[in-house]
Amino acid sequence: MAVAASALFLAACGGDGTSELQTPGNTGGNPGTGNPNNPGNPGNPGQPGNGACPQHPNVTTVTVGTQSHCRVSGDVVTNLTLTAGPIYQLNGNVKVGRDVGFDGQKAGGAVAVLSIDPGVRIYGGTRTSQLSIQRGSRINAQGTAAQPIVLSSADAMGFASLLGLVGARDPLGAGVRNDPHSGEWGGLQLLGRGVINNCPAAPAVCEAEAEGGSGTYGGNVANDNSGTLRYVRVEYAGVRFSETNELNSIAFWGAGSGTTVDFIQAHNGGDDTIEFFGGSVNAKHLVMTGADDDAFDWTFGWNGKVQHVVIVQNPLQAAGDAGYEADNNELGHDITPRSAPTISNVTLVGNTAGGAGIRLRRGTAGKLYNHVVAGNFSRGLRIDDAATFAQADANALTLTSFYISVANPFHSTQAEAVFTKDANSRTGVSTLSPFTAGGWAYINGVNETGVTAVNPAAIDPFFDAANYVGAVRDAGSNWTVGWTRWLND
Repeated sequence: MAVAASALFLAACGGDGTSELQTPGNTGGNPGTGNPNNPGNPGNPGQPGNGACPQHPNVTTVTVGTQSHCRVSGDVVTNLTLTAGPIYQLNGNVKVGRDVGFDGQKAGGAVAVLSIDPGVRIYGGTRTSQLSIQRGSRINAQGTAAQPIVLSSADAMGFASLLGLVGARDPLGAGVRNDPHSGEWGGLQLLGRGVINNCPAAPAVCEAEAEGGSGTYGGNVANDNSGTLRYVRVEYAGVRFSETNELNSIAFWGAGSGTTVDFIQAHNGGDDTIEFFGGSVNAKHLVMTGADDDAFDWTFGWNGKVQHVVIVQNPLQAAGDAGYEADNNELGHDITPRSAPTISNVTLVGNTAGGAGIRLRRGTAGKLYNHVVAGNFSRGLRIDDAATFAQADANALTLTSFYISVANPFHSTQAEAVFTKDANSRTGVSTLSPFTAGGWAYINGVNETGVTAVNPAAIDPFFDAANYVGAVRDAGSNWTVGWTRWLND
C-alpha cells in the first residue's frame, strides 16, 4: 500500500524498528488458568454473535462458516452505532467521516460519529484492515470493565481459516501464556486537527499524511475532539508495509485534548503498541503488552498528559525494543512546537533485552514522574543527542521519583547524571509481584513502595492523587483486572 503523495509531508517515527506481518503458527495447548468469566476474551466459532446487523449503507450481512457477521466497509459518512450482540468485521480500510480539513471547511468533507456499545467484538477481515477516524469525525467507544470493547484479529476470534487468510492460525484460549502472534490486521487510528511539527517548511498550519493510508492529520485546534475510548482493547494489530510506512496497534495522529482516553489496552502489536504523533491528547489507564517494536512512542510535538501506565514486554515477541521511544522530530531535533508531555505513575517491565526501558532522544522535552523500570531491558535509561541533553540541562526534561531495577541501569554517564539530579530517584532490586500465580510481575512491592514519590495532582488538576511510584500501588487497587488480556492470566 502506498501512502498518497502530495505536498503534504510523509514522515515515519524512528524507522529503526522491526515487525512481523506473518504469524509463526499455532502455539498449541493452553498452559494458563485464565479468566473464563471475562466476556472480553476473544470469541471462537463456538461463540457466535447474536442479533441483527444495524441498518446502515456501510453495513452488510455476510456468512462466515455457519455464522452471520456484520461487515463494515468503505467511508462511513453518516452516524453509525455498532450495537451489542452481532460480531462485526472490518473490510479493508474503514474510514469514519471524510476529512474536513484543518479548518473544517475542506470541500467534500463529511462529519460522522461511530458509536460502539459495551461488549462489542470487532475483527479485521483482511490482513490490512484498519479503523481510522478522520479529522472532524469522532468515535464513541465506551465499554465497561465487565464488558470491554474488543478489536481483534480474525485469527484470535477463530475466523481466519474460514476467510482464507494467509498464515491463518487457531484461536488462543483464555489464559494462554504462549502468545507470540501479532500483525494480523491494521489497528485503530484517530486523526485530529491538533498541532504537529512535521512539515518540511514552516507553514501557518502544519498538516501531514498519516502512515498506512489512514488519512490526513494536523491543524491548529489544540483542544480538538476525536471522540472517546473507554475500556477498549486492541489485539494482534499493526502492519509494516515498509520501513517508513507502518500501522501501530493504536495511533493518535494530531489528536487534541478534547479527546477522552481512559482504560485502553494494546496487546501484541506488529509495530509499536501505542504512539502519539503530535497533538495534545491526554490519557489515563493504559496497558501496553507485547509490542513487536516499542511499547510507548511519541513524536512530532506531542505535549499531552498521561497517568497510570503498565508496560510489559512479551518474551515471545523477540523484536520487542524500547519501553519508551520518545522523540521530538527526527528531521530537526529543535523543531517547534517541541514534544513535551507530562507523564506520571508508570511501570515498565522488560522481557526481551532488545532495547532500553526508557529512550529519550531527538530533542524531546518532558516531565516524567513516579516511574518504575524493571526487568530484562538492555539499559534502564538511555538519552541520545545533544538537543535532548540540552533540554535536560534547561530543566525542560526532568525525571523525578524514579526506581530502576535493571542489570545495566544507564546507557551512559551523561544519562546517569540526568537521573541523579533528582534526590528521590534511585536504583535497586525489584520486588514487583504478579496479580495471579504465574502472571507477570508489575505490582509494587516493598522496595518500590519505599521510594519517595510526588503527588501529581498537586502539579496539574488532570492527574489523580497518587503519591506512589509505578502504575499499580498494590493488588487491592489493581485497575487492570477483569478487562485486559494476557497481563493477569
